[in-house]
Amino acid sequence: MLRRISTSSVGTKARRNGWAAVEFAVCLPVVSLVLAGLWEVGRITEVEEVIWACTREAARDASLGQDNLPAIATNLLAGLQGAEPTAFGSGHSTSLITPVVSLPANTYGYTCWDNTTNKELFTLSFADLTNTSCTDPTAMSQLDRFQIGVQVPYSSIRWSPLAQITGMSRLSVGLVWASMVDSPFQIAPDLPAQ
Repeated sequence: MLRRISTSSVGTKARRNGWAAVEFAVCLPVVSLVLAGLWEVGRITEVEEVIWACTREAARDASLGQDNLPAIATNLLAGLQGAEPTAFGSGHSTSLITPVVSLPANTYGYTCWDNTTNKELFTLSFADLTNTSCTDPTAMSQLDRFQIGVQVPYSSIRWSPLAQITGMSRLSVGLVWASMVDSPFQIAPDLPAQ
């Protein structure tokens, strides 16, 4: 009787090991898909935070009214490449071209094009909300409200081809800011007499 119990427990254990392998084979694709999705969402969040920070710096630069839009786009590119060198073509030849995406009315901008890989890195847009005829930050008046926007194609920052399931094609950030351009004033060479 002892022999029969030990033999049957060994057979049950061998069959249980087979079930564990089947459970693992069934669960592995599901767990892998969930982990890849979490990884991709983490990547989107990381890059979006970088884009927000660099867009805030671009808006601050524009608010001073000292740099034109191409200079602001160049500074934005330097910030993005410093934070995400692989996503924004660090060390690649780039050029500023007319926007490759449609911009709203009274909005002006540039697309930063990576000449090395022949793809869009980002599109910068500018719109003076107070004076719609203003086409460049250097022409703004004091306290003009303006909007700076940055759009990045999702294909340049994604890690996984699974992201195509979401249908997301671009990450977009837009900030409304006020111009801090100084009012013009004249300095009198002589002090008024008392």
